[in-house]
Amino acid sequence: MIKKTLIVGALSSIVSWSALAADSPLSYSHAGVGYLTGDIADVDFSGFGIYGSHALNDSFFVIGGYTSISSDDKFEIESGSGEIESGPGEIGSGSDDIEATQFSIGLGFHTPISDAIDFVATLSYADAEVEFFDFTEDGNGYILSAGVRAKPTQEIELQAFLNYADIEDGSETGYLLGARYFTMPTLSLGLNYGSSDDFDSFSFDVRFDF
Repeated sequence: MIKKTLIVGALSSIVSWSALAADSPLSYSHAGVGYLTGDIADVDFSGFGIYGSHALNDSFFVIGGYTSISSDDKFEIESGSGEIESGPGEIGSGSDDIEATQFSIGLGFHTPISDAIDFVATLSYADAEVEFFDFTEDGNGYILSAGVRAKPTQEIELQAFLNYADIEDGSETGYLLGARYFTMPTLSLGLNYGSSDDFDSFSFDVRFDF
């Protein structure tokens, strides 16, 4: 069922924001907003996300995020089946776009590997809702992310994460690669690529460190 696949893929997309929320070896208290584009189960999507992180002490932090995405094309519904057809349909009374919203909240841990590199791990609870016409489907589960953050210069940060999402009766394994440029000591721009079994995405965000 394509809607179930979309649930798993949509929730896996949270990894892009969750990892971003843990992305500096110097600051784990910040907030940001970004634009996300990609495909889930061969359906093109775009949308936005907001995320935040707050340091609890020198090793632990809490994270949270919200993402809203919708399909770039409208899709027709198969008569009497409640299923989504595999291709985009013409805009009209028999077609609609697919919308998904999701939020996550979790706990993170970081420890230095060197003066410029941190090991970071996060565990988040995630919940998503997919809507198409009058049909709605919910899903929830957890997302585990682990990787490294590096800051080779004052202006540049790099990140590499492995991710595992266990959602309902499905799971996703993937990775996230990204880079960040600081235009000011507390203001930065990030560009990231994430990929998993049924999901590929690019994201661009603006982050402010507290």
